[in-house]
Parts: sequence; C-alpha cells; structure tokens
Amino acid sequence: MKNTTARAIDTDDSELSWFRASTADIDRHGTIVEPRGIDTSNFENNPIFAWGHDAYDEPQIENILGRVTEYKRTDEAFDIGVEWAPHERAQMARNLVKAGFLSAVSVGFIPDESQMSTRSVGDYEVPVYERTELVEVSLVPVPSNPQAIALMRSLRIPVFSQSSPSIDADSDALRDATKVLLAFERLRRQVRTNS
Repeated sequence: MKNTTARAIDTDDSELSWFRASTADIDRHGTIVEPRGIDTSNFENNPIFAWGHDAYDEPQIENILGRVTEYKRTDEAFDIGVEWAPHERAQMARNLVKAGFLSAVSVGFIPDESQMSTRSVGDYEVPVYERTELVEVSLVPVPSNPQAIALMRSLRIPVFSQSSPSIDADSDALRDATKVLLAFERLRRQVRTNS
C-alpha cells in the first residue's frame, strides 16, 4: 500500500469539508497517481476518513474522524467531500482544518502493478500509477505531495500565500522530505508502542 498527499479544501457554507485528495503532480515519493484512475468501488463500502493513517495495525476508534460522502474527479485532481463524525476529536480536527492549522490529507491505496507507466519529467522517468484502489483517506500533519496547500473554497484564496516549489524525483528537497516523513513515522510507531 502506498500513501500520497494533496491539497485540502474547506468550505464554511456546508456540513461537508472538501479536500483535494490527489493530484496528477509528482509527489515526494517520486511518483504520480493518476486521479481518474483511483477506483473507489470497494472504498465506498467503508469510506473512512481517519487521523494519520490510523486505520492499520491497532486503530483507535476515536481516530476515525468521519466518512467520505462525495467525490469529484478530473484529469488534474481527485477531490472528496467529508462528513465529520459527531465526537469531540473529530470536531476538534474539523475546527483545525477550518482555521488553517491542519491542511493536508493523504490517500492510502493499493496500486495495480499491471497498470503502471512512466512519464518524462525533466531528465527523469517518473513512475505513474495509472490505476489504484483507494483504501482510506487520512487527515495528516505532514504532507507528502508538494501541492498540499489548504484552500478555503468560500473565499477562493490559498491559506498559505506562497505555492510550493516543484520538486523533481532526485532533488535534495525530496530526500529531506523523505527523511522527515520517516522520522515522523518512527515517532508515531514509538508513541503507539509506548501507549
């Protein structure tokens, strides 16, 4: 299973919060996930919206923040509408999203290895996941897609004033980001083990 992250979008005029769950941009794993190729048929049977990919190993029920109720697909992006769960932690997460303190989501998916290709990006051939099976979507504190910028749909402006720079598959920024992600994952596992 692979996780990737993209833009988060929220709106003040609806019970749903909208997130850009995936884009056709290169992510910090050095891959591209085609938004139109994300298969949601199995996911729709259990459309969980979790905290920090806490849907694996020993998940905690309070880390299920909501459920995905709507989808919008284009060639450039895969957006989801999230209905928040009615418990305290979910409402706290929703408030942090609305206030711009949390802005990234990450999709957990299973790639279809028979539906992979490559795309030339600069001097590199980047792996492209043409077809994937969506397993879960999580709100995360550290994004892996460099396009993970929160937007408030009602205002039509980015929460962050600068867009992320483009990151190629062999850049120092990509290596540094990978180190940070691995450090956070080790910390998450250590906290889980010690609790």
